[in-house]
Amino acid sequence: MKQTNQKIWRISSVLTLILCLFVSSSKAQAPLPTFSQGTLTAFPVNNQLYPRVVPANPALNGTATVNFIGTINQGVNYSQVRVKVLRDDDGNGPGGYILKLTLTQNISTTSSPANFSLSHQLPAELFDYRYELYGFNGSEILLASADKVVAGDAYIINGQSNAEASPWCAENINLQPNLEPNRNFVRVYGYPTSGTHSSMAKAWYVGNGVGGNNTAGFTGSWGMRLGTRIATLKGIPVCIFNGAYGAFSPYFNKVTPIGQFDTYSANDNNYWRLMRRTEEAGLKNHIRAILWWQGETDMGLPTNAIITSKANYKLFLNSMYSNWLSDYPGLSRIYVFQVRLGCYNVTGDNTPTDGGFFDDYYGLDIMQAQKEFADENSNVELISTNGVDQTSTGLPDCHYCYVDGYSKIADRVYRIMAQQLYGEPISANTRSFGPIAADFTAINVGGIKTQIAIRLERPTDTYALDELPPNGVVRNDFRLEGLGAYTISSVSISGDLLLINFNRNAGNPDPTGISYFGHSGLSEGTVINGTLAQPGGGSLYNFLNYPITFGSLPVDPLSLTVSRAGGAHQLRWKAESNERFDQFVVERGETRNSFKPIYEVYGTGQSGTIQYDFTDNKPNATVSHYRIRAIQQDGKELFSQVVTVNNRLNNVKEFRVYPNPVAGSANATINMNEAALATINLHDASGRLLSSRKLQLQKGNNQFSLGELLDYNPGTYIVRVVTATETQQIRVVKAK
Repeated sequence: MKQTNQKIWRISSVLTLILCLFVSSSKAQAPLPTFSQGTLTAFPVNNQLYPRVVPANPALNGTATVNFIGTINQGVNYSQVRVKVLRDDDGNGPGGYILKLTLTQNISTTSSPANFSLSHQLPAELFDYRYELYGFNGSEILLASADKVVAGDAYIINGQSNAEASPWCAENINLQPNLEPNRNFVRVYGYPTSGTHSSMAKAWYVGNGVGGNNTAGFTGSWGMRLGTRIATLKGIPVCIFNGAYGAFSPYFNKVTPIGQFDTYSANDNNYWRLMRRTEEAGLKNHIRAILWWQGETDMGLPTNAIITSKANYKLFLNSMYSNWLSDYPGLSRIYVFQVRLGCYNVTGDNTPTDGGFFDDYYGLDIMQAQKEFADENSNVELISTNGVDQTSTGLPDCHYCYVDGYSKIADRVYRIMAQQLYGEPISANTRSFGPIAADFTAINVGGIKTQIAIRLERPTDTYALDELPPNGVVRNDFRLEGLGAYTISSVSISGDLLLINFNRNAGNPDPTGISYFGHSGLSEGTVINGTLAQPGGGSLYNFLNYPITFGSLPVDPLSLTVSRAGGAHQLRWKAESNERFDQFVVERGETRNSFKPIYEVYGTGQSGTIQYDFTDNKPNATVSHYRIRAIQQDGKELFSQVVTVNNRLNNVKEFRVYPNPVAGSANATINMNEAALATINLHDASGRLLSSRKLQLQKGNNQFSLGELLDYNPGTYIVRVVTATETQQIRVVKAK
């Protein structure tokens, strides 16, 4: 799906670029300087940002082309037109400008009007430029000028009140956003007026991070933080168009306007008004990314809102996405900020199980729609807002303060943009994350499933639970879905697995899905990447009813197996690329969340795949949970999956596959202590589930064919036998 959308996107972008270039000359432009001796058709204006050409080498800042085009009425007998290029090397404004270059063009003294056309390659850098246009007839006569002209990148922020990010706290009102360094290199054309486009001032401004959507040059507080991060850390000025307004979703999508494009109608909606701003600024075809934060208002009451189901909200997003790609041909990324609960919390207790109709239905549907929208489009990045203090009054709220709120949001998206748009190396612990598989991974002495493991999607990240005071307990923000009543007792982290331990009422069926909602307010614990001492840039995003699929988790990277030998437990594991491991630690626990080392062995140093064995002669009386902690030469650790041996329930005496390696078909034999229903899963070497079938096993020897192997190419496969009490697996090699 993602690849298909990308192809459509590229094709539509090329066609739209051709169309935009054709029609752009007929559109309204920002007002140009005037002078009595002639006219200008291209010239910069004060504070203007020109779009840089992004170089192939992201370490280079590139340049923008500034054109100076017009005519001279030759009653003044100018023989030459000159453009002086000055740079503000000391940052002190007009007194600091230093002449860098003079462009000249001889013009006719006999024909009137006389045409001229010059251009300058403006570097994208943190210096203001001044351009002065002179006519020369023996002496220089200043005709027009423009101050504080820069080259850089252009972005759009749009959505509802958190995209507007007005001053919700006293700290914002005290100008914190406008105190960020290099604020003067954040530029804005016009402002996100809620009136008609014709009421907007046609001028460029230095960005303003305080005020509201009718404030000249308004960027929003986190928009200002993001712009200054790019300017300060990348040395590139930016223009930010903030079009945010507290309206419902249809207000933001493209509708057929009344009249032609240049008719500034009272029926302008947000989409058209914003597009006109970008075009007048000369940046419509050069928007690099759109940052979208919308959905809170759509959780509202039915008396003042369109009720938004997940399906309807996805239709809205996909329609707007198609229009964005068509109308902004330079667009390469879209960043979607996932909304949080809290704006319309009806019952007020601020939890996903509060029974609040609008939060739990419309709010969660919007969250899930945003997640699925990002999953289905490869140029869309979902940004979690969990783990950021959401309060502007000291109470749970829809909005954020600046220091612990909007500034952190800006920093999260900047880290990702720096990698995706500015060439920084792809780094761990910078992006938001979610589940890629969920499976049952523990069973109690009665054969009842008691734990779910969620594999998180970025295995190179380090994960931690942020539950430090005043943050809340993470388990309160998860909910198990299904026909039973379930209670989550604890949540913990094991490598890239999120372990959910739970209880259920007697006789209740297994849960079928799991949801995570976060919550609003100051004390909001969550799952983060990085560590508590050095948190990364991402947190777990919200998801609704993620399916729990038995056998879906990838197989054990160390192939740990445990078998009973009398009263002892025999452990065996295989280390592929054995030479990279320095040490192996056998860990045992009474629960799957608390392990202690019971044995250590150093790696043999041999290359290839090496098998290791250990016998635990004193296992726990009832249940023993085992895992291998493998320490690599570089100090990094790799964990096996947890294998549980229940002395009261262990039912598989022996499991083997023959022949192995397999030339054609293969057979399996399982010796059972008691009859049991089993699931036979076939995985490839990466752990991807290829096939699954049910099989009723009888007490004693059971033989059956593994004919499913015939459908696959030569290679390494894993056969897993899963019963209600245990899992056994064997690695099988299919020969050519």
